[in-house]
Order: sequence, then structure tokens, then C-alpha cells
Amino acid sequence: MSKKYASVAVFDITANSQIAISAISITPNETVLSGAWVIPVERHDDISTVLSGKLAIPLNEEAEQAFPSQIFGYTKVSLTDFFAEAERDAKYGIDSFDSFKAEDPKKRKNLVKPEFFPWGVAPDLLKSWEILAQIGLPSKSDDCAPEMRAALGASRLVQYFILQWHNDERSRSGRRYLEGSEIEITILPKAWLD
Repeated sequence: MSKKYASVAVFDITANSQIAISAISITPNETVLSGAWVIPVERHDDISTVLSGKLAIPLNEEAEQAFPSQIFGYTKVSLTDFFAEAERDAKYGIDSFDSFKAEDPKKRKNLVKPEFFPWGVAPDLLKSWEILAQIGLPSKSDDCAPEMRAALGASRLVQYFILQWHNDERSRSGRRYLEGSEIEITILPKAWLD
């Protein structure tokens, strides 16, 4: 595994001219919500301290324009890119399994087909609380400060997808039909790590 740690920040501009940031820390062994901040938008140094060096997902165009990556030192990442790579890797894992099994069907008839998360299309992170409720995860945002609602919901959903990525990576990497760089486990999709 090449990279051992990453931090993802999800951020939004609140109605009262503040930036709400929720961070996720990712290692090979855990993916945890690791911090939340509400900072007045004029405090650029504090905002830069939180965002700098992180992968980041601005929740809308306004947030991205107010806090551009070139000035605040983060690397913008896309959930769409995450899903596209995860979908490709899952398909490749299934195709590799099918090819391997077809080479010698009698010998390999008892092989268990790997299961991967059904990635599909990346959801709208502004609907995170609804999606969390649909998938049966704690989705009650009543205890959440109103200005953190969008950023916290989105970061919880992103955390869920990162955990699914980790499950897929473990499922894929332990297979005999994959070789060389195909079995490399990454903590996040390469599109986010490059």
C-alpha cells in the first residue's frame, strides 16, 4: 500500500457568512470523522490552516469560489471520480474472477465469486441526510449545529463510501486471480491520491 494516511475535508458556506468544515481521517485500518469547524469567512489564515494539505470537497460552486484550492492549499477531489474508479475496479475484479474460473471450470467450480459495493452514480452530497436514512445509517441531524448540517451530513456519507471502498479493496486484494499491481490495496481511489 503506497499511501498510509489521507485527510478529506468537506466544506460549505453557511447562511451567516461562515465556512463549515468537517474532516475525515483515513488510514489502512480506520476511517473516522476527525474534526469540525465553523469559522468566519474573513479568517483566511484559520481556514487555510484547516484546509491546507487536505483532499477537499466543496459542497457547491459558491464555497469553491470563495475558498479556491490555489489559495487555501487543498486538492479538490470529486465524488464522481471516486465512484467511476470504484465501479471500474469492481467490474475488473468480477471480470478477472470470471476469466480465471473459465480457464479450468472443473477445478475451480467451488471458488466463491467476490462481492463488491454497487457503485452506480455518485449521489448529490447536498442530499446526504436523506441518503443516510435510506441506507439505514444514523441520519438524525437534530443534535447538529444548523451551520454544520450540510458539511457534517456530506462527510458522514463520504466516510460511508470510503468504508465501502476499503471493503472492496480487501475483497479484491485477497484473490488468487489478480497479480502484481492489480492486488495493490489503496486507502482511497488512485484518482484521489494522484
